[in-house]
Amino acid sequence: MTADPEQLLGVDALGDALGRLWTAVAPRKAVGGWATVELDRAEVEVTAALAELHDLQDPRAEDAPDERVLGARCRLLRYADDRDMLLLEPSTEGRLAAALARYGEGSVALYLLVDGGAPERARRAGFRLSSAGRGPFGPERLVLAGPRWGPFLVLAGLD
Repeated sequence: MTADPEQLLGVDALGDALGRLWTAVAPRKAVGGWATVELDRAEVEVTAALAELHDLQDPRAEDAPDERVLGARCRLLRYADDRDMLLLEPSTEGRLAAALARYGEGSVALYLLVDGGAPERARRAGFRLSSAGRGPFGPERLVLAGPRWGPFLVLAGLD
């Protein structure tokens, strides 16, 4: 329930893509994305689970801008130790809804917070990217490296 890539549902579908991408873009931070059908309930459950599993206490919950590429409303759980978690609730019948239908609720996205040169480095490393969009962390691009239903790798914070 953190930004641990091993916890991504369906991570095997990515093969070695995550390791290669990580090396190419050198993220300054990773934030996990938790798919849910109900933000309020997920906030309570995920907060309790992170407190039990990782001794993370008292997050500051804040609404975040919509995730347009995946089709979601967002709420960000911010922790004092900088281990944040993004809750994602479908707002369309898009990628996130497909992930929920395939896997159920859980960790389906990993946001790699990177610099503005990361998309070009990712392309040079052989990755295809979505067109630029805006999401909960500002400008972003979805890495087109796995199935349409996830898991999802997102290059974010491209300012």
